[in-house]
Amino acid sequence: MRFTWAGDSGAAGAGRPLLASGLLAGAGLVDVLSVWPYTARNLFTVETGQGVYQVNITGWAWLHVAVGAAVTLAGLLALTGRRGTVPLAVCSATAAIGIDLLFLPYAPIQAVLVVALDLAAVRLLLRHRRAVPGRTPTPPGADRLSAPRRPGRSSPGPPPGSPTTPG
Repeated sequence: MRFTWAGDSGAAGAGRPLLASGLLAGAGLVDVLSVWPYTARNLFTVETGQGVYQVNITGWAWLHVAVGAAVTLAGLLALTGRRGTVPLAVCSATAAIGIDLLFLPYAPIQAVLVVALDLAAVRLLLRHRRAVPGRTPTPPGADRLSAPRRPGRSSPGPPPGSPTTPG
């Protein structure tokens, strides 16, 4: 087994946010599997000073399952390392964080766990996006494909044998 650093250009996984995609896929699976039982008609009973109320969260559970599936898919797509997958993964993780925070009173342990995983994945994705070698801004006029410049004349002369060459 060969271990490589994130900055190693020869690595097979260079340019892929492996840990972030794993965290996103795991968080999405936890969302889907833990909320699936709530998709059946479940009523929560809330007792207040004015009486007892029954709250149906079936619609929220289906929304939660859909967002969890989207996060799982976005995590798997981010594993490919393609260009538009990181913003897609960040947006889906942000939506999952919002849904999980709304679901917090009904499943607090699961919500806190998934929010922590999503936040860690978003942080890793944003750091990965900043660290990708192709995304570093180049100074104006700099050409990454040109050879290093030699000291001396600022611009090369005409090619030998051209009509503008003296002599």
